[in-house]
Amino acid sequence: MNIEERVALLKTIADATRLRILGLLAAGPHSGRELAEALQLAAPTISHHMGRLVEAGVVTVTPDGQRRLYRLNEALLGRIGDEPAASDPVDDPERARHVRIFFDGPRLRSIPAKRKARVSVLLELLRRFETGRRYTEGEVNAILRTAHDDVAFLRRELVDYRYLAREGGTYWVNTDIGERDANEAQEVAGEAAWLGYLVRGVVAD
Repeated sequence: MNIEERVALLKTIADATRLRILGLLAAGPHSGRELAEALQLAAPTISHHMGRLVEAGVVTVTPDGQRRLYRLNEALLGRIGDEPAASDPVDDPERARHVRIFFDGPRLRSIPAKRKARVSVLLELLRRFETGRRYTEGEVNAILRTAHDDVAFLRRELVDYRYLAREGGTYWVNTDIGERDANEAQEVAGEAAWLGYLVRGVVAD
């Protein structure tokens, strides 16, 4: 599975409801009705999510009498597990150097003035957020405060770089960053490797 396929997979499963569905299927096959009852969702909502998961190949569906049973696609997950591990973003030499310079354990010594180094710091901070989870602004602040007291600046930078998406007072890890302009592309070199790393982390969990 190449990086584009991994990113497409992440975009499909990085949804709170779909992650809960995958968690149920990890325990065994379920029918659409069983999933709807377990998650307290309407049947059309379950059908929509299952259609996306089946289309992505991460879930299979088989007829079972008058119902259809959904299962995790063990063959796909096994194939991903057999592939060489996606590199941890901090394994990039330049990014690793930035992390060593600006972090003292979990704390930031300072926020980098140069944008390329700041991106390395932002990506390192983003590892503290769970893909598919929704956060209140207070929760985001609490996570960022473990690194630095200027949480407003760090939160704004994460949103401005589109690493965190925001709607109202809710934040989540953005899996659809979109196309970067030329200046941004220089600043965020290696971003695709980070996305690949997140894909593996979500599937492994």
